[in-house]
Amino acid sequence: MDTHHRFRVSPVARRGGPALFLDRDGTLIEDPGYLSDADDVRLLPGVTATLRRFAEAGHALVVVTNQSGIGRGYYGWDDYEAVSARFRDLLTAEGVVLDAEYACGHAPETGCGWRKPAPGMILAASEALGLDLTRSLLAGDKSIDIGAAAAAGLRRAAHVATGQGSTERGKVSAAGFPLRLDLLESLAELAA
Repeated sequence: MDTHHRFRVSPVARRGGPALFLDRDGTLIEDPGYLSDADDVRLLPGVTATLRRFAEAGHALVVVTNQSGIGRGYYGWDDYEAVSARFRDLLTAEGVVLDAEYACGHAPETGCGWRKPAPGMILAASEALGLDLTRSLLAGDKSIDIGAAAAAGLRRAAHVATGQGSTERGKVSAAGFPLRLDLLESLAELAA
């Protein structure tokens, strides 16, 4: 088994259409830094309504998350899996089912092709689900999220100010992607 990557595809995953690729920590849930305790998982406001809207419009919901805390030895895959299970439980309770989740546990200096800003997780999900990248979009709070969207050839992305977004704003201003305040505002406008 690959010790640096994890992925999970739902048995009822949407296939063949567009996707909404999403960073997890700081975009969908609060980011306390190196999140490893399932009891600390908190959804950000507006997340479930936004995800439900995109799912109803036919978008696969795909999380693509860097988890460098694993590569740095701060926590392990068991901790990641517990956090992810809690995250999915919170979404499911609100009527939202993720189609897939992809995670890279490498530290930044490894140069892994899955670790954002590299496009590996997006491309792997696209291949596994037969996704249409020309109609897909991504939302994230860091410049590396926007970089991954550009590297994967996505035409639309939203940089949100939640998580580390407000401090990363200057790094993405030249990317040519919309800059918005929150996930709901960002994606509602992109979906229009």
